[in-house]
Amino acid sequence: MRIAFCLFKYFPHGGIQRDLMKIAREALNRGHDIRVYVVRWNAPLPADLEVLQAPVSALTNHRLYERFAVWVLDHVRHHPVDLLVGLNKMPGLDVYYAGDSCYEEKARTQRGAWYRLLPRYRHFARFERAVFDRSVNTEILTISDGQTPLFRKHYDTPPRRFHALPPGIDRDRRRPADAAGVRRALREEFAVGDDELLVLFVGSGFIKKGLDRALLAVQGLPGALAQRTRLFVIGHDNAEPFRRMAARLGIAARVRFFPGRDDVPRFLFAADALVLPAYDENAGMVILEAMIAGLPALVTANCGYAHYLEAADAGLIAPLPFSQERFNAQLVALLTSQRRDDWRRNGLRRADDPNLYRLAPAAVDKLEAIAARRHRVIAFAIFKYFPYGGQQRDFLNVALACQARGYHIRVYTLSWQGERPEGFEIVVLRVAGFANHARYRRFAARLADDLAWRPAACMVGFNKLPGLDVYYAADPCFADRARARRAPLYRLTRRYRLFSRFERQVFDPQADTRVLLITPRQREPFQRCYGTPAHRFSVLPAGVDRDRQRGTDAAAVRRALRREFAVGDHELLVLLIGSGFVTKGLDRALLAVAALPDGLRERVRLFVIGQDKPRQFIAMAEQLGIGPRVRIFAGRDDIPRFLQGGDLLLHPAYSESGGIVLLEAIIAGLPVLATDVCGFAPYVLESGAGALVASPFSQAALNEALRRALEDDAQRAAWSANGVRFGREADIYGMAERAADLIEERLRGPALSA
Repeated sequence: MRIAFCLFKYFPHGGIQRDLMKIAREALNRGHDIRVYVVRWNAPLPADLEVLQAPVSALTNHRLYERFAVWVLDHVRHHPVDLLVGLNKMPGLDVYYAGDSCYEEKARTQRGAWYRLLPRYRHFARFERAVFDRSVNTEILTISDGQTPLFRKHYDTPPRRFHALPPGIDRDRRRPADAAGVRRALREEFAVGDDELLVLFVGSGFIKKGLDRALLAVQGLPGALAQRTRLFVIGHDNAEPFRRMAARLGIAARVRFFPGRDDVPRFLFAADALVLPAYDENAGMVILEAMIAGLPALVTANCGYAHYLEAADAGLIAPLPFSQERFNAQLVALLTSQRRDDWRRNGLRRADDPNLYRLAPAAVDKLEAIAARRHRVIAFAIFKYFPYGGQQRDFLNVALACQARGYHIRVYTLSWQGERPEGFEIVVLRVAGFANHARYRRFAARLADDLAWRPAACMVGFNKLPGLDVYYAADPCFADRARARRAPLYRLTRRYRLFSRFERQVFDPQADTRVLLITPRQREPFQRCYGTPAHRFSVLPAGVDRDRQRGTDAAAVRRALRREFAVGDHELLVLLIGSGFVTKGLDRALLAVAALPDGLRERVRLFVIGQDKPRQFIAMAEQLGIGPRVRIFAGRDDIPRFLQGGDLLLHPAYSESGGIVLLEAIIAGLPVLATDVCGFAPYVLESGAGALVASPFSQAALNEALRRALEDDAQRAAWSANGVRFGREADIYGMAERAADLIEERLRGPALSA
């Protein structure tokens, strides 16, 4: 496995930096290839790691990090890896190692409102959202539980994306048998007397770790205790402001600053106390290091690992909100309490807990599991997702069936409306363009670019696109329709050239795309236009949702719906259901209702439900004099109620590859009147649940068929009973599972069964 880590700056003594090296070396020991991207590497380059320093520069850190992120993602596109793991927040990560606390929380609780107007804030807030937002799919490795609720509060991050890691202390922090000798040697080296008390402050990032608070606490020690107390500060940061502060406080002679060091364990064994009065500390590894070294500690309650200290009773916790006066008093207690030996012994007992040392193995376990799951990626492409389209519902059902088999689902789309299914990785490719064909062309290019560096095991298209492994043929043959219904000049347009090219790349005899047909009649026009080999086609069973079946409470549902929408018992409720009012023939339906005899027309209500722009059809209804009889709804979740409450489904489509609503109406006991061009039209006759208008279409024939159906109550009752019986006996519910079977076959081998 190839794992790339990215980190803004590496220096050898930072906590996140040390974690990086532990995890990277554990992964190396397991045989994985490791690459590390950095802006700066301030240490000798390791021989066993590929370290790439990004050739970027900027006047400000936030601009520098932005350019780094762009460079890294571009490099990964050309040099793919299995996982991109960030130790700083940035876009495009597969995994984020959450060593830092929630930036948004700090910006809103530790800064004024003006701070959120700065470019710096906008950058870091955007980078954090790119990791934690509900809409992305970055997995998050957490090293303490304290920050998880804050990230969820600001970003609504799903809990499943958080993976808790145990601590990862270096075992050389454990108190050795010769600890007393180490203590004497270090104190002699730095002239710390036997009667003096040595307090340690260890950590890179002096401001956020509260070094100012530590200096104030040392300055606040009473008389004799103050004179015999020394403070050693060890960390990678700019010490000059704090040296000046120590001088102002009159304690400069008792404070000594060290840069980051490799021999921190010697100081832990030689000291008498550790202080960590942090403003913000996601974990605080030094707390655990002090415990297993037998060093009592005083830390603020907001440190992620403070709970270990409290549970072990190995020191003192400074409560929040922080009080300097109270902290000063606690430092006195830490240095003078009769419980010091108890605290030391209690901390040492925890040294035998194996979970304190497991961070690196546990982290690599998680990375391997995430990579294994993402190797089982099935990618789906659909131009637009909204909850109420038939094609969209089929896509969702198939994707959920694949997910249930253990596959990771990645979805590429131009837009997504509605809820995001748990566990789906949804990639919204936002592209510009005035015309649909221009947007679809750019979408296809962006899709190919993304797949080049994040491959999927199988690419399934619900629209025709280049490079598909499987195409779900929800749409009819574009070339066939263009020749039959368009003038020759149409074939000179850019729109035609784009759609015909995309279709040819799916159906060309030399292509390898497997085609899932939703009705047998779809095959002939594709083979006629492209000569596609028969073995590449598989016909799916219909995929009706069982909640469309007629229920035992159908009569009550019917009464309730008609009462809700003021449909009288004497009125006849005609439904037209489907997104895409033009192709579904809403104009034909309006003309047919308007042509009914006066007495019958006054009893008819037409309810239209679908995701489309209704304005032109509302105007048409008004012009035909039936405006008050027509009501148009946007897509709805309660379609089964309407199927139970209606008297007839009218579906006079111009073209329709499937038309699942026909089957939904049939099994709900709703009679159907449709054009015979619909893919599922044969079911209307097979079930005996309605009538079809034959091709070539005649508006007069539709008008007459609608009149007869609405006037003949007995015929509609017979159609209804036939449809309900058909719904109980027919095999029309297995589309999603069969599609998932065929997608898995495509994953396993080159051929699908015909």
